[in-house]
Amino acid sequence: MDVCYNLNLNSPQTITAVTTSRIQELKSQKVFEAMLSSAAGLAIRASQIAFALLASLGIDGTNYPTQTDLKNDTSYDYIIVGGGSAGSVVATRLAEDKKNKILVLEAGHTPPINALLAGLFVTLPMSYVDYNYTSTFDPYAAGGQGNYTILTAGKMLGGSDSLNHLLHTRGCPDDLDRWAKIVDDDSWKYENFLKYFIKSERVDDEEIVSTFPQYHGTNGPMGLTRETSDKVAPYLASFAEVGHPTVLDLNANKTQGYTQPLYMIADKIRQTPAKSYLGLVKDYSNLHISTETRVAKVLFKDNVAVGVEAIYKGKTYTLHAKKEIILSAGVINTPQVLMLSGVGPKDHLTQMKIDVLADLPVGKNFTDQVATTLVFKTKKYLLPNPLDLIPDPTKVPFPVMVGSVALSKCKKCPDYQVYSLLLPHDTPQLTLACRDTFWYRTDICDSWQKQVVGRDTLYTVLANISPRSRGSVSLRSTDPFDDPEITTGYFTDETDLKNMVKFVKNFIQVGKTSYFQKVKAELVGLDLDECSHKNPGSDEFWECYILNRAISPYHYTGTCAMGSLVDGSLNLLGFKRIRVIDASVIPEPPKGAPNAAVIALAEKGADMIKSESYY
Repeated sequence: MDVCYNLNLNSPQTITAVTTSRIQELKSQKVFEAMLSSAAGLAIRASQIAFALLASLGIDGTNYPTQTDLKNDTSYDYIIVGGGSAGSVVATRLAEDKKNKILVLEAGHTPPINALLAGLFVTLPMSYVDYNYTSTFDPYAAGGQGNYTILTAGKMLGGSDSLNHLLHTRGCPDDLDRWAKIVDDDSWKYENFLKYFIKSERVDDEEIVSTFPQYHGTNGPMGLTRETSDKVAPYLASFAEVGHPTVLDLNANKTQGYTQPLYMIADKIRQTPAKSYLGLVKDYSNLHISTETRVAKVLFKDNVAVGVEAIYKGKTYTLHAKKEIILSAGVINTPQVLMLSGVGPKDHLTQMKIDVLADLPVGKNFTDQVATTLVFKTKKYLLPNPLDLIPDPTKVPFPVMVGSVALSKCKKCPDYQVYSLLLPHDTPQLTLACRDTFWYRTDICDSWQKQVVGRDTLYTVLANISPRSRGSVSLRSTDPFDDPEITTGYFTDETDLKNMVKFVKNFIQVGKTSYFQKVKAELVGLDLDECSHKNPGSDEFWECYILNRAISPYHYTGTCAMGSLVDGSLNLLGFKRIRVIDASVIPEPPKGAPNAAVIALAEKGADMIKSESYY
C-alpha cells in the first residue's frame, strides 16, 4: 500500500524607452566585443557552420504557402487572425475541405531557416521574428531583468512554436477536467480530449510508442522524438534518491517524476506547425495566407462578425467572412484585436475613446508560470573539451531533464516543474541560457559563469505551474502597431511566493545526495547583494532570491478565458460567427508547457467549426 505523506521542508519610464534601452544594452559594442573574445563568441561563430547543412537537409524557402495577393472587399468563408501555433492547425484542418475558402492573416513573417534547427533556438529571441514584448515597470519581482520582464513571443507563422524551447509536455489529466467543469462541457474532459493529443502527434520513439500505445499517435502532423543521453544518468539517480522517480514519459499514465523529454523535432527539423501542419496544405488553391499583415479590428454588424480591417504594407483592406472569423493571434494580441474592435472592459475602452460593443473582461486573467533559476556546479574538469564549442545544430545543444514534482504523494498532479540543462564545463552555454534566452542582467550571468569555471553545471529553471497571481493585457493606444501594455502580476498573490520557497527548498535537496556529495556539487549565485541582509537558507532569504531572480518561462495563458469570454465551443460570448482559438482561452494553465495543449485545443476547435451547419 502506498503511504501518503507530506515532505518535510526545513516615476516609471515608458515601455518603449526601456525596451529600446534594453535592446541597446544587449546589442552594444561592448557586449558583442566581450562575446567575440570569449567562448561565447566562438560558439556563435561556430553556429554558422549550421547553414552548410541546410542543403543536405532539404531546408529552403518552399516549406510554406506563398503570399496571397490581397484585394479590397474580397470575401472568404473563414478568416483566421493569426497564423501561429493554433492558427496554423485550424487553417490546415479547414483547408482539407476544398469547398472552404480560407484566409490567414499573420502579423509576422515566414520562419527564417534557422528557426527549423533546434541548436539555433538561441538566435531567434530579440530578433525580427520575436515581438520582443516587455512588461510594465515591476520593482517587486523583476529585479533580475532591470524591473521590466522580457516576454518573448513568436512573430511569424507557427508563432511561439517556431522559436520556443521545443519541449512537448501535456500537463496533467485533471487540467482538462477542470476546464470541462468551468464551461460545463464534458467534451473537454481528459478522457474525451485525449484523442486530440493523439491526432496531433507522430511520435518517433519505439520505446514510448510500444509502452504507451493508448496515449500517443504515430500518424499526426507533429513529429516528436527524444534525445537521450547517458550523461544524465547520475542526475536522474540523484533525483530518485530524494523521492522523485525516473519515468519514461510524463505524457502518459504518470505525471510526476523526472524524464528525458519529448521534443518537437523530427527528421532533424523543428516541428513548428508552420511546417508540420501548413506544409501539408501549402499548395491548396483554397488556402490564402498574407504575412506581415496586421489586423486593426474585427467588423461587426448587429453583434455578428462579418469581416476584418487589415493593414498590409501601409494599405488598409476590408475583408469579409461568410462563415466565421477565428481569432488565433495569441494571449497578447487576441485581446488587443478585440479591444480595438470595441469588445473589452468598458472603463478601459471609454478611456481609449473606443465605442463599446460589449463590456467583457478581455485581457484580464493573464497567467504565466513564473520561474526562478538555480545553478549547481557539479563535476570538476581541468581542461575544456573543444568539441563542446561546436554543437550539432540539428539537436538541442545540451542534455535536458524535465521534472514534475508534487510536495505531497497524495496529489494526482505536480506542484512545480523544472527544466534542468546539463551544461558542459567551460563553454558559453550558461551565458547563452542566462543572458540570451532568459534575459537576466549581464552582471548576473557573468557572476554565475565565473563561479562555475572548470565545472559541469546543472542549470535549472523552476516554474510554479499553478500560480494564483494574475496580470493583464490592455491597450497602450488605438494604434494596432503599438505594443499592448502587459502587467505580469507576478507574486501579487503572496501564496505564490510562499509556495515557490517550498518548491526551491524541495528541489535543492538533491544537493545532499551521494553523487552530488561525491563531486562536491555546490549551489552558486547565492551571494546577491539585494539579499545580503537575509539569513542564508532562511525562508526570508529564499523569498528575496526568488523575487530578484524571477523570470518568465514564456508560458502565457488566459486573457480570453473559457467561462468568462468564450463558451465551451470557443464562441465569443454575446456574438455570432466569431471564435477564439489559441492559448488565451485556457482558463487555468496546464501543469506543463502549454504548447502541446494549444495544438490539441486547436484540433478540437477545428472539429467544432466543421461540425457547424451554416446553410
